[in-house]
Order: sequence, then C-alpha cells, then structure tokens
Amino acid sequence: MARLISMIAVILLAMCPATADDAHNATIESWYSALGTADRAVFDKILADDATVILEDIDTIQTKDEFLASLDEWKSAVRGAKVRHRIGGVEGDTTTVFVCYQFPANTTYTREIFNFRSGRIIESAQSSLGEACEGF
Repeated sequence: MARLISMIAVILLAMCPATADDAHNATIESWYSALGTADRAVFDKILADDATVILEDIDTIQTKDEFLASLDEWKSAVRGAKVRHRIGGVEGDTTTVFVCYQFPANTTYTREIFNFRSGRIIESAQSSLGEACEGF
C-alpha cells in the first residue's frame, strides 16, 4: 500500500505545472549562462521589450536595446572570467541573486535583483557588495 501511495505521489508531482519560481529560476540560469558568452539572442528572449538594467555603482540605467548594444564590450571584459551565482531569495515576482565575478585582474561580489512580468525580466538592478567573494 505504501508503495502505491508513493507511486501516486510521484505521478501527481510530475503532473503539476512548474511554479513561477521555477520559471524565474530557469530564466536566471539562462541570464548567467548568457553572461559568459555575451549571448545577445538569449538576452533578447528573456528581457521584456520595456526592460531596464540598473547598474547602481556607476549610476547607469540601460534600456533593453542599450543593454544589448553593450554586450560587445562585455564580451571582451568577460573573457577569462568566472561568474558564479546563487539565489538568495524569492518574493513574488522578485528574485535576489548573489554573484561573484572573478575577472583576471579583479573580483567583484554583487547583489542582483530581478523583477519579472509574464515570465520575462522587466528589471535587473545590480549593486556591489565588495571586492572579495570569500565564503561564496
């Protein structure tokens, strides 16, 4: 009987649709994967047309088009870098991610907050937490 109940539970879990958190996490995974190669097509797909990218440390707000245009420069900057991330928390349509950017010449630890609408990123806000990723 316990085996039958376990099988039913597995079937029911498999039939449940993915939650918004799962979809947001998949989008965030796509974001960081695309950062490593500056993949314009991925960013074009996961960013809403009216999305903004906020780089708080340099007091810059980019539209989606401006962000996509900056990827050529980013591609050079990220060459030889290692980008590690972990999700820090999810609250509704907002996900906080902690990121360690290890470039050949320096390291930056950031907090990045993503806001979603209809499964796409409508805002990404990045702020620096420090120059070391100890314990990350």
